[in-house]
This record gives sequence, structure tokens and C-alpha cells, in this order.
Amino acid sequence: MQGMKGHRVAVEANVRMEREQCVIIGLPDASIKESKERLLSCLHALNMDIDMKKITIHLSPADIRKSGTGFDCAMLLAVMQEVLKEPLPIDESTCVIATLSLNCELMPFHGMIPAIQQAIALGFKRILIPPIDVFFLNRVGDVEIVPLRDIYELVSYLRGQISPDFDTYPRIPIADFNTTDMNQTTTDFSSIRGHKVAKRALEISAAGGHHVLLTGPPGCGKSMLADAFHTILPDLTHEEVVELYGIYHLARENRGLSLRPPYRHPHHSASSVSLIGGGTYPKPGEISLSHRGVLFLDELGEFSRKTLDMLRQPMEMGEVTINRVKQSVTYPSNFILIAATNPCPCGYSGSNERYCTCTPRQVNAYRLKASGPLFDRLDFILSLQNVGLQEQGKAETSAIIRERTTRAREMQWERYGNQWLNGNAPFQLLDETSGLNDEQKNLVQRICFENKWSNRTQIKLIRIARTIADLEGERFISENALQEAIRWKSIAPQAMEVN
Repeated sequence: MQGMKGHRVAVEANVRMEREQCVIIGLPDASIKESKERLLSCLHALNMDIDMKKITIHLSPADIRKSGTGFDCAMLLAVMQEVLKEPLPIDESTCVIATLSLNCELMPFHGMIPAIQQAIALGFKRILIPPIDVFFLNRVGDVEIVPLRDIYELVSYLRGQISPDFDTYPRIPIADFNTTDMNQTTTDFSSIRGHKVAKRALEISAAGGHHVLLTGPPGCGKSMLADAFHTILPDLTHEEVVELYGIYHLARENRGLSLRPPYRHPHHSASSVSLIGGGTYPKPGEISLSHRGVLFLDELGEFSRKTLDMLRQPMEMGEVTINRVKQSVTYPSNFILIAATNPCPCGYSGSNERYCTCTPRQVNAYRLKASGPLFDRLDFILSLQNVGLQEQGKAETSAIIRERTTRAREMQWERYGNQWLNGNAPFQLLDETSGLNDEQKNLVQRICFENKWSNRTQIKLIRIARTIADLEGERFISENALQEAIRWKSIAPQAMEVN
């Protein structure tokens, strides 16, 4: 594995009469070099004659660095092929993914689930693994995933001597499917009083994958709206659940096979490495852990500008590439950003209830923590005010709103394929399917010219209008959808205007 991408590694061995030795070549890391002690222990347990023999194991291709202990079992089988009088029937469509104990048991290892996923993607037809519970992978078409307890059982299976009943094996449990994730908050939209405009913007954002900034004084409801946002996102598909589980497995984070999208809420003191990913031994960061879900950055003005600017490329591309001297890894990061910030250091700039004690220079410095290009990637910038606790009518529940966002996303998946939403689809594809007529295009260009809006803003208007039309179940962008999108952009500068 390199990041989330898997590469084929062919394991071959040579055994010849010489001073007893075991050598592993092919750019192995320290954990693989230690494998030779496990291999020798297993060879002795199998009563293999290796006295006065030199064992050379080659991991091919030799120019790609290998890490982890998942090659143990394949290396043992390669040596056995040279030592046994009757070689085992193993073809190139078989993949072996397991580490070994000293007494020949097949054991799981860190990163095994993503490795199995990539083995499936690389076209292997038979995958031999330790006895873990992989029922969630059994929906793959013609791929045979075979959990086996030890090397004795593996050899018997390869020779066709046994046809084990895998359902009766004691397996190491991985996780269960859950409809909710216990680590996530469950604030329902119906429990939020007022904020009708903000709720509408968040519904559009959930339907089309658009980014949102909430600004307002302390206690106005920014965090509550953000905490409730993930409850209106549609459920994940089976493929997305398995993909997300693999990311969390690589990051050594706990998450069951939940159908609900992830919700990540890092503290503003988080480093850029923990947010973006990387480290000496690269692993996914918060933006990858929020893949297919929500990344909530509270107190945006308290994050360092360098950290915030690092979000720009992942927001645009839907993935993040981490380059190091020894390797380059890529992790998916297709998330919806919900950011919240106070309008100034004291929090009361523009408030009708308390006076702001900050100078204009302090307000400007606070708001400039996030650069202009980052703000330009935010589709909605909403200014909130405090709302009273009086009853304001019965609000819609998250379940009702989620039904609408699910229908809107189904229209997008049918239009673009499962990979894209309106918020991140290539503009050429968006333009070809939007159905905008010449009069509507001229209106967008004229409005953007009069307000000195950038080309990115023009595209943003079309993306938002397309999502609004999808929520209404319309095939093409209507006049009402376009006008609503223009209104959303028109109120955005007021939210960031300095008094």
C-alpha cells in the first residue's frame, strides 16, 4: 500500500546449498526484515529441511519500497515452493495477505482491510487471508475471499484436500453495520429554533456538496447548526461505507461500518499535519477522515493562516497528495466544509445586543486569518443573529429534510455518475447538463460584471442554481433557481463587511 493505492508485489524465493542464512531484498522496511525470524520459526515447525541452505527472498518490483508485515505468509509459501518436492498450485490470480505467528498461525495486521480492497481492485480472483470477519466484502462479484486459520490449513486448501466451511470458523470480529455512529452528535434540525434562512442554505449545501461559512456573535447557534448538519446528509452507499472504513483503519481510528456520513470537529489548536495528513509515516488527516461527510472548523479565526490555506487544494480536487522524500501518498478528501467564526476577537461586531470593543484594525486582522482565495471557495457565507427561545412553529425534522437531499443527490448521481455532485463536478460536465439558455447565461455574466465577481463566482452561481433545481425535482435550471442563487451570493459580502 502507498496511501490508499495498492500495488502488486510478486514474492519469489531461491534456496541453495550454502552457509545457513535468510536474506530479504527488494527495498523492505525494518518490519519486513524482522519477518525472517518468523519465517525460520515456521519452517522449523513445518519440519522443512533448511540446514546449510541460503534462502533469498525477492519482493518485486525492486524499486518500490515495501512496508508492513502482510508479506509474511506469501514469503513462506515462496520458500516452500522451492523446498517441497511437489510445489503448491498457486497461480497469478491468487493473492496472499497475512502475517504469521511463530507457530504458523495466520494473523491480521494494521492496514489489512484497505489491502484486501485494493487486491480486489487489482483484479485478483482468490484472496487468502486470516480468519477475520469480512462479510461486508462478500458482495464483490466473482472474487473468492478465503479466511484460513494457519499454514497447515492453507496448504491443505491449496492442494484441494479440504473444502472448509468458513461460516463455522471462529473469526476475529471487525465491526458491525450500524445505522448511526455513536461517536457523532445527534442534534436534530427540529430542535433548532429560528434560523430559517440558515437552514435553507444548509439543505442546499447537503444536497449539492457546497461549503458554508457561519459568522455571528457567541451563542447565536453556529455550532448547533453545524452539529445538526450531518443528520440531513443522505446515507452512504455500501461501496462508500467500505471505502471509509478502510481510511479509518489506516489512520488507526475507531469507526464501525456506519451508514451515516462522518462528522469531524478538530480543535482550532490542531496542527496542519493532523488536519491535512502526513507525518514521518504518512497517515490520513482530518480532511480524509471526513471524506464523504462533514469537516466542521469552529473558531475559524483561531486557526493559523498557513493551515487554512492548505485546505484550498483538497477542497478543489477532492483528494490530498502528501509528498515526502521517500514516498508520495494520496488520500481521498471529498468533504463538505462547515466553518464558523465570530465577526471579531470579542465576537460582537455588528451585534444589536452588545457593543464591540475591538478596533477596526483588530477586526481586519482577525478576518484576514482566512485568505481571499479560501473565502472564494465557500459557496455560502451566512451572518447569524441571536434568536429568542419563544416558540416559532413546528420545525421540520432532519429525517424529512434528508428525504429531499437524498432525492436531489439521486438526480445528480444519475446525471454525473456516483463520483460527482453539483459542488465538485467538472464545469464542462456541469455546463453540458445544466440546460442554461443564452438569456440565463447573459444574466449571470451581467450580474457578475456589475458586482465585479470572479469567474469562479459565476461557476458557483450555476452550481448552486443546479442544486436548487434538483431539490425542486426540475430537469433543468429554472429562472427561480437562478434568481435564488444570485440572492445567496448577494448577501455573502455583507457577512464579511468590516464596520
